[in-house]
Amino acid sequence: MLIRATVMAMCVAMGVVVAQAFAGGDDYDAANDVKGAGPAYFGFVRDNRGSPVVDAQVMLQPKKGKPVSLKSNVLGLYRGHISKEVLPNDVQISCVKTGYKQSKINRRTPPGNNVMFVETECTMQRQ
Repeated sequence: MLIRATVMAMCVAMGVVVAQAFAGGDDYDAANDVKGAGPAYFGFVRDNRGSPVVDAQVMLQPKKGKPVSLKSNVLGLYRGHISKEVLPNDVQISCVKTGYKQSKINRRTPPGNNVMFVETECTMQRQ
C-alpha cells in the first residue's frame, strides 16, 4: 500500500496522468450510484475488431425529454441514467466519434417488467 501511494505521489509530482484500474476492469463506482435515478444504461463502445473506442460520445435520446450525453472511458465503457419516468423502450442509443461511424448497436435487457439495467454494445467502424 505504501509503495502504491509513493508511486502515485511521484506520478502526480511529475505531471503524469494516472488512471486507476479496478478488479473487473470497471472504474465505475456503483456505491455512488444515484438512488431513484431510473434504469442504468451501460455498455461498451468497440471498433469492428473488438478494441475499445475511447472518448466516444454515447447519446441516450428519449422520445420525450432531454437527451443525456455520456462518454466512453479507456476501456470503452460508459454508464449513466436517464429520468425514471422514461420507459427504457422509449430511449434510442447512438454512438459518435470523429473518424468513426456507427455500424451496429446490440441492446440487451433482462426479461420481466422491472428493467433496471439496459446494456448496449455499440460497434464503430473507422472511416
